[in-house]
Amino acid sequence: MIDIKNITFSYGEKQILKNFSIKISDTDRICFSGPSGCGKTTLARLLIGLEKVESGRIRYLPPNPRFSTVFQEDRLISNLTVLENVALSGDKEKARELLTVLGLKEQINEYPDTLSGGMCRKVSVARALCYDGDILILDEAFNGIDHDGREHVAKLILQHFAKKTIIMI
Repeated sequence: MIDIKNITFSYGEKQILKNFSIKISDTDRICFSGPSGCGKTTLARLLIGLEKVESGRIRYLPPNPRFSTVFQEDRLISNLTVLENVALSGDKEKARELLTVLGLKEQINEYPDTLSGGMCRKVSVARALCYDGDILILDEAFNGIDHDGREHVAKLILQHFAKKTIIMI
């Protein structure tokens, strides 16, 4: 469970979140949507610990969860192959299996700069699934993936995180 109580966060003079509260139970599927700049990605960064709340608290039960994350940007390492990028967060065999299921078997030994945008997104998703955290955070994870690909990726995500929390932006 994630218990967010009255958190406030600002970037300089610009207040992004003010007294925001929510309880997220295990196995919940939560989607935050809204216009650019309303605090969705900031909330994700606060949950992961990349930013610190100014006031309020975020409490996890059990404490210290492991996060699997697909950021807005692919964040792939250019001098590592597709397989090496995915295996950074898990074992190579699991990485190979995920890439095959995602239709990227032929690209396993290629480098990110040779892939399309949709392929890079799939590699980012595979890396998050390979890590197998307690909570999955998806920040615009389906951008660049075609309609059929989105459906396939979504099913794979739900399969791998069937009994875990998923937070989607």
